[in-house]
Amino acid sequence: MSPNPSSARRSGVTAVTALVAVVTVGVTLWWFGEAAEARRIAEALAPYAGVALPSPGAPVDTALADVGSRIFRKRCSACHAITGESRVGPDLAGVTRRRDLGWIRSMVLRPDSMTVQDPVARELKDTYEVQMLAPRSLEDVHVLALVEFLRRVDAGG
Repeated sequence: MSPNPSSARRSGVTAVTALVAVVTVGVTLWWFGEAAEARRIAEALAPYAGVALPSPGAPVDTALADVGSRIFRKRCSACHAITGESRVGPDLAGVTRRRDLGWIRSMVLRPDSMTVQDPVARELKDTYEVQMLAPRSLEDVHVLALVEFLRRVDAGG
């Protein structure tokens, strides 16, 4: 007895439909998780809106550094490490000791204009042979948190 071709086709369609449903649910759950994390970060940063970059030698705000760690993992770690190893871009361990915090802020928010105007930024671009991407939806307060995270890393914490 030969298999029924329409039964095999239905079985294949059912498997594809199930796969599409699983992928759709997975993507939806991921997206909701990402949106929830973005809301949590925004809520944690709200009290810091308008706060200036810290003065040299100021103590690290650990709560802000914790938020900066989350931002770094989500937005920076694909290209930058803080472990002494280079990736697509330079390792950022020690960056707050090597660079002025205002320079770091400018490099994060406007990397394209920095590589045109700043010789250090241009040298980094030439060394790594890649232009750092301008961030989507990063604001000063996000950079403040990133700086605090990097300051904590550089302080050994």
